[in-house]
Amino acid sequence: MEESIVIPLGLFAMITVIVWMFQFFAARKRVEAFQTLRLAIEKGQPLTPESLAAMSRIAPAKADLRRGIIFVAIAAAFAGLAGIIGIGTNSEMQEAVRPILGVGVFPLSIGLAFLGLHFFAGDKS
Repeated sequence: MEESIVIPLGLFAMITVIVWMFQFFAARKRVEAFQTLRLAIEKGQPLTPESLAAMSRIAPAKADLRRGIIFVAIAAAFAGLAGIIGIGTNSEMQEAVRPILGVGVFPLSIGLAFLGLHFFAGDKS
């Protein structure tokens, strides 16, 4: 295969593998948590709201805030990359600035949506 085909395929394969691994381990963690909960019920252990809250790793409101900050940071990294490329004198490199900023808009909008969920639709408790 040619390099012009292998490199984009490798990039998309890498993204697919990372997303799959994240989903796989998150599902495995949920299964283990439910097995622990089932074992506690079978042994007759009392289930208090505090113990159930301790089983969840991150409160949903905090999860929205953390995800929002991470996505905004990714967008800032794209903007920083575009700024570094734009500093060079090579005109071919400067043509890459707009597409990189365009790619950075996607994590920025997702991050702003998560931050909006945290501040406006989050649990007020």
